[in-house]
Amino acid sequence: MIERQEGRPLLNCRELAQKFNVPVNTVYYWVSKKEIPYIKVGKHNRFNYQEVMEFFKKQTVKWNVR
Repeated sequence: MIERQEGRPLLNCRELAQKFNVPVNTVYYWVSKKEIPYIKVGKHNRFNYQEVMEFFKKQTVKWNVR
């Protein structure tokens, strides 16, 4: 884990996959399609967990149950 300037840790692909309980290949797929926010550190991808969570919250479809 790399520390970001604000003191928040940046996660690597494996760590993000564990947090979301998905295969690592799914995270790589999301990155390849630019479907989630990420930071490029050299040749590595890093993720701010809060930013990714906010992204998914915005993508959530809300519907009313009657």
